[in-house]
Amino acid sequence: MQTIRQYYEDAPASVAIPESMRHQRLVVIMQMQEAPANQSMTGLKALLCSMPNVGDESDFARQADVGRGDVAWDS
Repeated sequence: MQTIRQYYEDAPASVAIPESMRHQRLVVIMQMQEAPANQSMTGLKALLCSMPNVGDESDFARQADVGRGDVAWDS
């Protein structure tokens, strides 16, 4: 298996496939790297990041399971 890893600072509109890999079974994985901090976020991520940091972890803790106090099992 031949593997090629290519990094682009400014991704082109299309990526050329090497001649040796053409007309064969091929897996293409594209992954964007994190944007630099100077770029502004948009959408849901920006909304979530803009939420104030309030509350305690205990506010989100699961309630203790006290069981069913009024249920008696036949023995």
